[in-house]
Amino acid sequence: MGKFDYARTNAEFTERQFEVEPEDFPKVSVLREYCFWLIDRVFYEQANYIANSGEIADFNPIHWINQAILKYRGIDISLRNGFEANNDDYLESYNNYIEYLNEYEDGLFEDVLNDIATEVEYILFQNRDFLLRFNEQQAVAFEDNLRKRKYIPEWVKRAVLFRDKGCCVFCKRDLTGLYSILEDNEKHFDHIVPLNEGGLNDVCNIQLSCQDCNLAKSDTSKTSTLYQSAY
Repeated sequence: MGKFDYARTNAEFTERQFEVEPEDFPKVSVLREYCFWLIDRVFYEQANYIANSGEIADFNPIHWINQAILKYRGIDISLRNGFEANNDDYLESYNNYIEYLNEYEDGLFEDVLNDIATEVEYILFQNRDFLLRFNEQQAVAFEDNLRKRKYIPEWVKRAVLFRDKGCCVFCKRDLTGLYSILEDNEKHFDHIVPLNEGGLNDVCNIQLSCQDCNLAKSDTSKTSTLYQSAY
């Protein structure tokens, strides 16, 4: 979540959040949007690197996109590929290739990026420490425009229950037996970054906690890196 070789800053994505009033608990989470943006940015920056260096690196974005199309869409685009890259300007070739893919099948490039983003989101969603840092970054955009508490949809509750294995993330108390008999106002689905600190109503900002731990956490940004073993 800090600086790294590709997409050297997350500020470009975070600043976009200022421009859009966020939806409460959208099915396409802010984490999925971030993954989509990051993958698109990494591919572009690698194409730009190859164009500037004048050599084809091991990480060839056109080749990687072809692999992704084969994996997610079952289409071996290389066998049907009438596209010829211009080795004198790889970045131009990359941009032209995106147009070629979208002409081959409307929206194919964006669809495949979303396929990759969905898988990356699934992996990152399991890591609450990452989610804490990610949501703290997103909260910067909404510190002066705090979100209101909203009813948490059942699909969000199911996703969080599944990820946290029905246990309080802090004390590991098993809540599965209690969940079915508790009233809605007694079920503690807690914002990792609280709303009063700019936190979002988003599935990636929710965790499961027992009543005691939730009350002890109060309005602070906090999670646990203690994970319930899967076996």
